[in-house]
Amino acid sequence: MQSIGILASNVGYALLYTPWGCGSGMTKNATDLILRDRLQFTLDPLGGQATVYGRFDLGDFTSALERKGLAIKEIQFMLRSPTDGSNCGNFNLIGFNTANPSKSVAEISDLKIWATTRAYESASDVGIASPDVLAIEQWQSITGPSNGILPGADSTNQAYLQIEHNKYGTTDLHPDGFAVVTDLLVGVACDNWLSEADVTIELDVMIIASPITISQKQLTEMLVQSQDQ
Repeated sequence: MQSIGILASNVGYALLYTPWGCGSGMTKNATDLILRDRLQFTLDPLGGQATVYGRFDLGDFTSALERKGLAIKEIQFMLRSPTDGSNCGNFNLIGFNTANPSKSVAEISDLKIWATTRAYESASDVGIASPDVLAIEQWQSITGPSNGILPGADSTNQAYLQIEHNKYGTTDLHPDGFAVVTDLLVGVACDNWLSEADVTIELDVMIIASPITISQKQLTEMLVQSQDQ
């Protein structure tokens, strides 16, 4: 298992969560905490990244021996490209950002991020039915065949661009949350994201959670779950 380089080796800070907004699922408990961390990874020259993990340190809040745990209620991810030279440092959502030289084959770029307490060897094994996986986000960018012609440069050009972003799993675990007694792992994998090739990407992670006392029953269930293949 490899590790993503961690910019902030510990959780940035924790504070009481003040409810904002009034939409569905926005009511929070007064004891909820906001925990933040920032991870980074560098794509290879072909815009790829084999499955890697960064560790979100929850040691200040969790201990199986002391039966201290966290009930994780929300996880939010944000991709950033702060060295791209722009004012905003936004991650480029167009994976293949040049003219597709093919006449018939689309260029497909994929990016996957997930939060889990179990380290899966391959991102292809991670889904919403995978044990101990709390949240998954996926991006797919498709640049259609264009015979090397940039989109819009020729009225006969049939090139197209399609970008999809999906969040999977339960996005709102309020009020009870998902109980953990260990650090959280954040996994990343990427294929063919040429627009960010050789670029160091920053991944901001925000967790909303509440401190809890873990019962013996919960510890037993976690042990059984950890042995589930």
